[in-house]
Amino acid sequence: MTQLIILLLLIHFAIAYQCYRYASIKGYPIRVFTVLGCMPYFNLVVWIYLLFLPELEPFEHHNHDQKQPL
Repeated sequence: MTQLIILLLLIHFAIAYQCYRYASIKGYPIRVFTVLGCMPYFNLVVWIYLLFLPELEPFEHHNHDQKQPL
């Protein structure tokens, strides 16, 4: 029984780490997605959600690339 609990905890923390990693790679708030990834039974949903989210572009590109009309 102890081995099962240890295995489940290892899987849980591996998924939480993946949520942290994908949030940092794609540019989303790292703390928010890490906290959501640490919640049991919710972390797998957050991880799959992060897999399908597009990468965020830096804010600077949106303001400087487009010309504003007068």
